[in-house]
Amino acid sequence: MARSPGTQGKMRGVNLPGFLAAAGLLLGVLSRFAVQPKGDVLLWVGMGGAAVGLVWLVRSLRAFRERLAAMAASEARFRSLVQQGGDVTLIATAEGLVTYASPSVVGLAGRSTRDVEGQPLASLVHPDDATALGRFLKSAAEGMPVTAEWRLKRGDEWVWTETDAVDLRSEPAINGLVITLRDISERRSLEARLTHQAYHDSLTRLANRSLFLNRVAHAIARYPRDLKPAAVLFLDLDGFKKVNDSLGHAAGDELLVACAARLSACIRPGDTIARLGGDEFAVLLEGIAGIGDAEIIAGRIAQAVAGSFTIQGREVFVGVSAGIAEIAGDLTPDEVLRNADLAMYFAKSRAKGGHAVYQPAMHAELVEWLELEADLRSSIGGDQISVEYQPIVHLADGRLYGAEALVRWTHPVRGHIPTTRFVAMAEETGLIVPVGRRVLQEACQQAATWRRTAARAAELRLSVNLSGRHFQEAALVADVGHALRESALAPGALTLEITESVLMRRSEETLETLRELKALGVKLAIDDFGVGYSSLGYLQQFPIDVLKIDRTFVDSVAVANRDPVLARAIIALGQTLGIETIAEGIERLEQRDGLTALGCELGQGYFFSRAVPPDEFERRLLKAPAPPRVTPGSVRVLRPTPVT
Repeated sequence: MARSPGTQGKMRGVNLPGFLAAAGLLLGVLSRFAVQPKGDVLLWVGMGGAAVGLVWLVRSLRAFRERLAAMAASEARFRSLVQQGGDVTLIATAEGLVTYASPSVVGLAGRSTRDVEGQPLASLVHPDDATALGRFLKSAAEGMPVTAEWRLKRGDEWVWTETDAVDLRSEPAINGLVITLRDISERRSLEARLTHQAYHDSLTRLANRSLFLNRVAHAIARYPRDLKPAAVLFLDLDGFKKVNDSLGHAAGDELLVACAARLSACIRPGDTIARLGGDEFAVLLEGIAGIGDAEIIAGRIAQAVAGSFTIQGREVFVGVSAGIAEIAGDLTPDEVLRNADLAMYFAKSRAKGGHAVYQPAMHAELVEWLELEADLRSSIGGDQISVEYQPIVHLADGRLYGAEALVRWTHPVRGHIPTTRFVAMAEETGLIVPVGRRVLQEACQQAATWRRTAARAAELRLSVNLSGRHFQEAALVADVGHALRESALAPGALTLEITESVLMRRSEETLETLRELKALGVKLAIDDFGVGYSSLGYLQQFPIDVLKIDRTFVDSVAVANRDPVLARAIIALGQTLGIETIAEGIERLEQRDGLTALGCELGQGYFFSRAVPPDEFERRLLKAPAPPRVTPGSVRVLRPTPVT
């Protein structure tokens, strides 16, 4: 009967090779006493059994030796891996007492095996990781697969390690927990850098939007427990785009870094400041006494940013508008930031460089603003947008010199929209470019018609305001050329009014654009001269034909016992440089007479006429008889109703 693998080589629990050898020896002894021929038979049988037993015994010994050799080789390989590998292998009791340490512990912990063996593992790890070590040993002793990260002491520093363990206490040769440690300092450092990059702005090193919203979320969660309120400031730089467009993106980045440094210096150590993107920043203020503290900090920030910056060797100026929103427990982080953004928008719409505190009514105004923006966008090609004309006259005799084209918007439901309101909206949204293009085309067409059909308008000069946004458009020169060609208006009859801020960019692109416009034959005027940067050097650099004196200087002309020094200086400057001067905002006889006495030749304002539609301008000014020569004191003061 065949034997199973488990009983092969055994018989009834007796070792078969040993049994045969013993039986053979016994038969050999008995053969000495047996009668022949039985004695010979027993001898040969015994010898055969002994031989078979010896053969089996030799084979068993050889297999045993091979197993011993394999075990020795395996132990050598294990010892080589443990002693020469980069990882550290420790054997410890379930309580954490180290009974064995591989030689590589010297490189990782800076200690010899003799210094580590016999020591509790807790003496090697950071005190803050002691609790995690206790949980680690408990899980390993319970036979659970476990991996942990903790800091291991090496000299005066702490090294991050990744550690795992296996329970081999049942193995007599080991009798402990086998713990493997490997150095993951570089990996942790890389993870820290990646985490920092994920939550910080790469340019300014400030927190980014994700980290800021996370901090706001924590502030909201603490809101019911905190005794003091918290608030968010939303900051937007005023004038940054001007620097970025004129000096380039590298200069813009340099300015953002400089602004970030000033903003950081204005807040307390526990506050959070972030760059949200572009030229927008935000500040989280926690533990303030009230919203008044947030307003004080907003004012401090505005004052710090208002100082000049030296960027690429140039002195530049920017401002900051701020919106303030208080944190409440029923708001999300996005809602708090939205409220602060909305308040900033209102602050900027009132006067740049200020701040505003969020009020719920602002939402309704924002909705109205968005609706108005949509209406303006759709009205540009229709008949809601129109152009009115305010006459420019010779101050000495009242003769018509020209007209300034002013855009108007009549909404089918809301009626007349104040110009200051929708022009600001158009500037912010970029709609000022198509609006300005339409005004330019329509005004040129109207002026050309008047010059052909009205005797008094044969030499009429047309002034059209050019927005800073339109000036930055590459198609500007083409737009002006197209308007002149389509209307057949003489180029010399058109004056384009630009602001000082456009000229103060002083870039080669600005100068080249002005040269191209002059090449068309048009004239260039500086609008509201004197209220901007008031740097006179550009007057020689740029091809300027006209200076328009701002109404703030005109007011001083008619004030008793007050020397209109600025108005006099501007008029004298124009005379010296051969540049025409036009005074704006003349409303009283005394102003007109004072300007005439100072040598100003041209002016406009309610004293002469408000801006009127084309048909009224034609009826009142172009077809009426020429006015008599005006002498001081002969003109009655007009009090027209102001136009908004």
